[in-house]
Amino acid sequence: MTSEEQKLAQVVTTAMSVGASEAKIIDAKDIVVDKRVRLKCMVPICSDYNRHMMCPPNLIPVGEFADIVGLYKKALIVQIEADENSSDKSSASLSKELCSKLEKSTKTNEWEQKLHRLINKVEAHAFKDGFYLAAGLIGGSCSLCQECVDPRSGNPCRHPFEARPSMEAMGVDVVRTCKNVGLPLHLSSDMRIRWTGLVLLH
Repeated sequence: MTSEEQKLAQVVTTAMSVGASEAKIIDAKDIVVDKRVRLKCMVPICSDYNRHMMCPPNLIPVGEFADIVGLYKKALIVQIEADENSSDKSSASLSKELCSKLEKSTKTNEWEQKLHRLINKVEAHAFKDGFYLAAGLIGGSCSLCQECVDPRSGNPCRHPFEARPSMEAMGVDVVRTCKNVGLPLHLSSDMRIRWTGLVLLH
């Protein structure tokens, strides 16, 4: 095993040690970036659209992000498994109003924050281990604050070193990406919800 392979293996070990249910090194070329994913932030419009500094339209264009992903060779994809069934959160069977309420339920925030903290820790470890261009993406919207600073206020983010955008906000097709790398994703079933995050490595 080469020194780089050892470092990549250690990133996986770190992710598992801080709470990941699954952690896997993948080829960056298996990450699917699609402008239609960003469209879903607007159609139907997400309750966080333009209300979060880490949500559209306050992020770089999807095409620019796709170009950036193309500069990376490897990434770490991680999942945590919640204790709720994914059918309970199915947008296909719930009204838009109910979905909005569920998105920001206390329990949902708990899992979003758990994944967020995990991504921050793994990214920091990867940086210290030589992957100085490591960049983490969370799942769902950033929920470090109960209410985000209004992006139009001109005020800075309260947590500039911890706040991260989600995979979806950057245009990552999480469904196809997980399929490409052999990881499960339960959108509407009696299986437990899996929250997915990503750390671009090099």
